[in-house]
Amino acid sequence: MRAILLFILFTAICHGVVRAEVSPVSITAPESTAWTGERIRILVELRASGSFSGSASFDVPEIPGTLLIKVGNPVVSSKEIEGESWFVQTHEFALFSQKTGTVTIPPFPVRFGSRDGFTGPVEEREVKTEALSVEIQRPPASEGIPFLVTTETLTVDETWEPVPGAATVGDVFRRTIVQKAEGLTGMALLPAPTAAPDGVRVYEPQVETSDNTERGAFTGERRETLTYLLQQDGSITLPELTYTWWNPKAESLLSKTLPAVTVQVAPSPSVPEPAAVSRSWVKGLVAITFLFLLISQRGRIAAALRKIWRILDPPERVAARHLLRACRRNDAAASQKAWNQWLLEVRHDLDPDPELRDAVLAMNRALFGPEAEKAWDGSAMCYAFKNARRVRHSVERSPVQTNLPPLNRINANIQSP
Repeated sequence: MRAILLFILFTAICHGVVRAEVSPVSITAPESTAWTGERIRILVELRASGSFSGSASFDVPEIPGTLLIKVGNPVVSSKEIEGESWFVQTHEFALFSQKTGTVTIPPFPVRFGSRDGFTGPVEEREVKTEALSVEIQRPPASEGIPFLVTTETLTVDETWEPVPGAATVGDVFRRTIVQKAEGLTGMALLPAPTAAPDGVRVYEPQVETSDNTERGAFTGERRETLTYLLQQDGSITLPELTYTWWNPKAESLLSKTLPAVTVQVAPSPSVPEPAAVSRSWVKGLVAITFLFLLISQRGRIAAALRKIWRILDPPERVAARHLLRACRRNDAAASQKAWNQWLLEVRHDLDPDPELRDAVLAMNRALFGPEAEKAWDGSAMCYAFKNARRVRHSVERSPVQTNLPPLNRINANIQSP
């Protein structure tokens, strides 16, 4: 009898040791070698002895010359590890690098909640991944290409507004370029070159990126508009734009060139001098009357102008613009202030998607968390907010009638760290 009890005790001790030795997080790359600009799948696996609760969050590190983003939704399963059954939550990331050689993903924090079994209390955990290295190879004959993407299919199309033709100094032409590629995110596609000849001013491009995942397929799109302002007369040629990519299946460099456009620019027409008016006293009377009305009705005029301006530039759009500018400056404090102002202007319930929720949590952690002095990267917040705002506008244009009660406001869904 004593031997049986000792055996049971020994088995229980070994059982606890085995479970204790299993790491709660692992990071792997199914394919650890890739071409420059090619997508590398990174899998982060979370493990728990019970069911998961809530959404996991990741402090994705910044890697020079490399883009690492989370894609898709997590996959929950169970797995036998060291003879024990574990709940497993697998998150997929995509890595794109313009570097050559070994690229290392440093350890980064992961936070998630899980229960003990199915009904136990939720335990919040913060763990760190191990470092992971992948090898990036430069395609042959591509050394002179500063930015290279790798995909089997890339389409590049452009449209002009208006269609280039006879022009006058001060005219504006808008060139919209759309790239679509399989296996890439829109953020990893080549930014449009902004070079222009003398006498032409090019404004900062308006850029929109989007990704589409359907039945396992991954397609990215980048849409940007170049605005050319003609500043001098004569014959002006707007430059050709060449896009080059590496096809890994055919192992060859491919390219597409958007042709140059030449326009003949005429000088600005001179403004004729107004004809002299013989009865100058009429002008004076009109001016005095107008000035009197302007002074006496200045309050109403100012209120009307403010109302018109709010219609032309709504407060929600202003708050969104301030938030995006603060994110691009990586200013966490200004971003949070603009975020709160945007919520006040929206004035209706909003249920954030997991990507936006994670971005807001990361912003709050940068301000109030244990690593508050660490530099904050606003690109994730900028990207998630633009996508959420686009979805919101599409829903407002096509409202769906429902009898369900409204969801809690976003501030109740997103907790500060």
